[in-house]
Amino acid sequence: MPYSHITRAGPTAVRRSTLSIAVHWLSALAVLGAFALAWGRELLDDDVTAHAVLAVHRQFGLAVLLLLAVRLWARWCGPTQGAAAPPSAALRWAAHAAHGLLYALLLAMPLLGWAMTNAHGHLVQGLWVLPLPTLVPTDPDLADALQQWHEWGAWCLVGLLWLHVSAALWHHLVRRDEVLVSMWPRRQPASRPK
Repeated sequence: MPYSHITRAGPTAVRRSTLSIAVHWLSALAVLGAFALAWGRELLDDDVTAHAVLAVHRQFGLAVLLLLAVRLWARWCGPTQGAAAPPSAALRWAAHAAHGLLYALLLAMPLLGWAMTNAHGHLVQGLWVLPLPTLVPTDPDLADALQQWHEWGAWCLVGLLWLHVSAALWHHLVRRDEVLVSMWPRRQPASRPK
């Protein structure tokens, strides 16, 4: 987790910025939605429905790309004061390496899908109406190669996500620190009766 985005919420509690928390969970939903649509599409026999599911999958991929841009902007511009004490150098290195790989895949997967769509001779449109630039020319051989890279990238992303979730649970259950809690959406305190 990016330690530069932890801010103190009380004497011992730490919180990440509201933007970081929102983008984190929206990204998680977009990635899970993209996976579910891609794998669910394989179960469909109807080509029309399969194409419609693929079109929605592309929108989820574009959402992942947009949310990654917002996440990187939030990381760059976010608060750096009040950070929690950093973990050991080895844990800090592992966290940064895992996040770097995760961000790289969150960038690569939508771009590979976008390029693959173009290589198949189709235009990518944001929200089905905004035409986006063509990344590569129509090329069936390139499309096949990009599809393989997209599929391998998906499996790598699944592995990294499992590592990410496992690390969060390890922080919470074994280390008993505030890394996982710092990413939970904030709840408004209940108002006291007068």
